Amino acid sequence: MSRRLAAIAFSLVFVACGEGQATGQGSSAASQRVGPFGSLRDFVLVDRDDGLFVDRFEVTQGDWSQFAASADGRAVGAAAISIVGRMSLPVGGMDLRQARAFARWRCGRLPSEQEWQRTTEGGGRSPFPWGSKEDATRANTGDLGLGERMPVGTFESGRKACGDAPYDLIGNVREWTETVPSEWCQAPSPAPSSFRRSVRRARKQPSLIAWCGRYGLLPAGVLVALGGEGVPRRCVGADFETQMRFVRERQYDTQAAGERRLRTGLRVYTTARELLASLAARPGEVSEDDRRRLLAFVQRRGHRAVLQAAYEASGLDRAVFAPSSACRVLLDEVRRLP
Repeated sequence: MSRRLAAIAFSLVFVACGEGQATGQGSSAASQRVGPFGSLRDFVLVDRDDGLFVDRFEVTQGDWSQFAASADGRAVGAAAISIVGRMSLPVGGMDLRQARAFARWRCGRLPSEQEWQRTTEGGGRSPFPWGSKEDATRANTGDLGLGERMPVGTFESGRKACGDAPYDLIGNVREWTETVPSEWCQAPSPAPSSFRRSVRRARKQPSLIAWCGRYGLLPAGVLVALGGEGVPRRCVGADFETQMRFVRERQYDTQAAGERRLRTGLRVYTTARELLASLAARPGEVSEDDRRRLLAFVQRRGHRAVLQAAYEASGLDRAVFAPSSACRVLLDEVRRLP
């Protein structure tokens, strides 16, 4: 118990000293974690081969408040999500549609369960970022017993020891993924009526029947699309009430797409190629602060090489973009000699 109390005390001191860093209160406007390009400040390159970037932090209440005030946020009713306490706390309570909208706004997407595992487990060598041993002091889970969210970035020892790495992959809040659990279409299913409803809808549409397999099997993607808000998704990582042993055993929770739970939040993922496509789709000029964010992102160790490879494989032509557009600013810096 004394070890646990010491860990909590250290965490509170860390928060008091470092909350400005976690929430993006930098010395200049360009270094702040704000706006659609806010996650660029904290994207960590976790897989060079795939060019996979993961946000260092879970989405905070401060992040969500900015989103709620934007046109994209208003379109999905983001302001209805309760914001209680510090802005550096991870936000929770959004449904899948709202989580997706936030990720798109921040130039990214939600991950698959496999991407989360790869980021968290480090190639499957251990179930936790810090190793194989369950340690209640390294994450805000039910084992620690706080029973509430903590500011993101509190548990320094809960992330991988080598290099830059995301915080809170275990604990604080669970995180949405796009992975539909296989048991959704099996018996007993967590939402059997949703699966049966999807099948009935598909079989009523002649255009879909034409795509049925030899034995009348419908493509899984069609069924998921027709299932709507009832289709469950994996929500990964223990939360502040869940024991971390469930992570070791891969007993991840599921949640219907339209369901909202305070214990479920999100984190933004993207690949280099997806990021280029997202920036290419954004019209208009960027502000000087956003330009600096884009340049700083390219200049971080390892980023230029993976972005260059993604650009060469993308078929994009930088010359077609306006000089002050987001994509052109980034690509000009990518092509500049380091």
